[in-house]
Amino acid sequence: MEYYNKCKSNPKVSETMIEEVIRIGCATIIFSIAAVMDWKTREINPHIWLPLLLTGISLGVFRSLNGLTVYQIISLVVSVIVVCIIAVLTFLPKLMGGADFLAIASFTALYPYTLPSTTFSYQMHTPNFNIIAYLLNFAMILPPILTVLLIYTLIMLLFLIHNILHNLKYVDFLKNLAIPLHRKIYFILFHRIVNIGTIFKKRFYYPIFIPGYVERSGFDIYEDDLEWRKKLQGMPWEVTIVASWGIPMVTFFSISTLIYIALYLITLLYGG
Repeated sequence: MEYYNKCKSNPKVSETMIEEVIRIGCATIIFSIAAVMDWKTREINPHIWLPLLLTGISLGVFRSLNGLTVYQIISLVVSVIVVCIIAVLTFLPKLMGGADFLAIASFTALYPYTLPSTTFSYQMHTPNFNIIAYLLNFAMILPPILTVLLIYTLIMLLFLIHNILHNLKYVDFLKNLAIPLHRKIYFILFHRIVNIGTIFKKRFYYPIFIPGYVERSGFDIYEDDLEWRKKLQGMPWEVTIVASWGIPMVTFFSISTLIYIALYLITLLYGG
């Protein structure tokens, strides 16, 4: 592999490789832990992000002192702008939780710009070059946070499609509801039609529409799902309702990060 050979013959390239190993190791460990925590409890101790923030800032300062390319500087500026936009969306309209923002900020601190070896990998002149290799490399030369958010968007799109297919099984239930058509479409797209028993069997389901009992457009991200078990105690489990599932955004973002790391390694191997 050309990249590996370069690392052996060039001290600076070898230094870069060590930095990347540190980044990959930290990201894999922390985001794996965060993914499990968010899936199980929807709560993440903010201190879990400290290793990523400290490591990212330290490596970033070290790399800056050794000089960044023009493209890396542009990548860094774009990454900062993206994080600022997400911060506004998090703390003003509260579209996201604090843990979601910390996950994104921590990743950006660790991967603030396109890594040097990725740019090297993009220069592929092998006979095996094909469209898949091109797409891989193109994704890798984008600012890392953009690539991860793109992967995250694709995952959420697949989740949305799966949810719609599930809800279409309950078209007859929706037909019998005395509500406007646009609300029925809204329920199909963004909520989940289940029975009350689901609230008691599974965690993080929040009733959105129960005929004659509950009628709202969404739920508070800080709402306790267990409280609804108390409120719905005594109601028949077979009653069909519209609920919203508290999506473990950090889990899906962590999966996106791990996919990014896997693609990054594949790109290095393929490109080298």
